[in-house]
Amino acid sequence: DIRNLLKWIKHNLLKERPELFMQGESVRPGILVLINDADWELMGELDYKLQDQDNVLFISTLHGG
Repeated sequence: DIRNLLKWIKHNLLKERPELFMQGESVRPGILVLINDADWELMGELDYKLQDQDNVLFISTLHGG
């Protein structure tokens, strides 16, 4: 599920400042998560069971000043 994917990303890909991507066990507010071009809120968020060939996209709407 997406919950386990986020844990894997945090432990295997994020080398610096994981708090910019993660908050608790989910992504921070301001980061859009799309699964096959659909908002993950429509798919069950953290509980969505990933399928072969799923495309997961993270888009940050956060920016500095």
